[in-house]
Amino acid sequence: MLEDILFALKRKCPVCRTGELFASRFSLQPKETCDICDTPLRKQDVGDGAAVFLTFLLGFTIIPAALVWDAVSSPPMWLQAIVWTVVMIVVIFGITPSLKAYIMLLQYRHRKSEWETLEKSKRKKD
Repeated sequence: MLEDILFALKRKCPVCRTGELFASRFSLQPKETCDICDTPLRKQDVGDGAAVFLTFLLGFTIIPAALVWDAVSSPPMWLQAIVWTVVMIVVIFGITPSLKAYIMLLQYRHRKSEWETLEKSKRKKD
């Protein structure tokens, strides 16, 4: 599992493990196809899986951190609003692509037939 998480942080294609999964470092949409193996990536949508997982992750980490900070130093509410908004935006945009890559890796591993069906339909069109 740790190996899969480390691989997801690289944001590579789950099929060939070398092609880039996203168009840029800041993109949240997968590429249309992998540059190396030509696998259709965008059709393997992960839906809201990454967002749901991220919501739970933020709820279990950011909220307690904000409560502890408030109990320890009692900063003004406006300062907390600014700090935690910035922290959450950075975490969301930093982790969401890796979560999507991890879910796509799990889909490829456990639902390989769906990936093969997409590859076959793409070949028929070509």
